Parts: sequence; C-alpha cells; structure tokens
Amino acid sequence: MIRWTVLYVRSRRLPAAVAFSAVAVAVVAGVWRLFSDSPATPANLAVGVGLLALAPLIPTLSGDDDALESTAALPWPPRRAAHLVALFGGGVALLTVAAALGIEFGTGWQIVRNGAGLTGLIGLGAALTGAQLAWLVPVVWTGIQVMGAAAAAGGVERQLLFWQLQPDSSRAAAVVAVVLAAAGLLTYAIRGCPRRSPGEVTVGQ
Repeated sequence: MIRWTVLYVRSRRLPAAVAFSAVAVAVVAGVWRLFSDSPATPANLAVGVGLLALAPLIPTLSGDDDALESTAALPWPPRRAAHLVALFGGGVALLTVAAALGIEFGTGWQIVRNGAGLTGLIGLGAALTGAQLAWLVPVVWTGIQVMGAAAAAGGVERQLLFWQLQPDSSRAAAVVAVVLAAAGLLTYAIRGCPRRSPGEVTVGQ
C-alpha cells in the first residue's frame, strides 16, 4: 500500500502542486504583512486566497492514464475520495499555518467551511467536465464574491450566493458548504474524471 501511494503521488505530480500552493499563499501573506499592520485580511482577499491555495491541486485529480483508472482491478472510489479529502486538508492546513504565523485569512470555521465548499465544487467540476476545466465554476463563483463583497450582507438569498463571505453564524452559508462538499465528494469518488481521448492526454502531458 505504501509503495502504491508513493507511485500515485508521483504520477499525479502532487509534490509540485503542493509547493505551488504553499508559495502562492506565502506570497500573499508576505505582501499583506509588508503593507498592513493588521493580522486580519479583508473577507474578499481571504476568499480569494482560499481558492488560490486549492487551485494548483486541481490538475492532480486526473492522471495520465485514464484507461488504467477505469479498471476494476483497484477500488478507485475510496482512493478518489481520499484524494479529494487530502486536497481539502492541504488547503486548510496552508491557511492555518499562515494564521499561526500571524496572517489571518478568516476564522478557523470560515477556513474549514469555505475550503469544504470549494473542494466540493472542484470535485463536481472534475467529475463532470474533467480536471482541466474543474477550476471554472469555483473561479467564477469566487470571483463574483470577491468583486461583490459589498453586496454580501442581506437576506437568505444573498447569504446563499455569497456564502464564502458570510460570518461564522450564517447557517445558510454552512448549508451551502456542506451540500457542495457532499455532492462533490460523492460524485468524484463514484464517477472520477471523464475519460479523455489519446490526443487530449498527449497534449496534457
């Protein structure tokens, strides 16, 4: 099992992806520390950094050999689920480390809630459109929230749309995050990424 895990991590290029995520968060944290005396970042910046921590990990949800991963020789659903959970854990860990170093990208619950919801969106995107386009919906939805932070306050409808910007007390935001996380985890674990043609695989490599 350990040998398989090592091979899997290498084949998915996970070390490089994690390094990119860490560098991205470190750069934003460093710039914030340089230009601000407050440890707490604005809500829209925190939301953007949450996505930035996860984005480099998205391509790792698909391997180079789709035919191999469609075989029944291995129980792929639990492995895919573990991969997505690890992606969530990695993003949360990076923001938690930043908080420990004095840069707060939201409260602990906001980091977990937003990370879970974004991971679910990524899982849904990977299962429905492939890892190459899995970034699209999370980026668009997060971009709307980053640009429209002033409109985040209001009734339930706004809390649902701008769920990442909501305070800890928002039940609507928590519900959105839980639903997205569960849907993404189950869909990606069961379905995996759509199989690509040999030409697409060659271009991706």
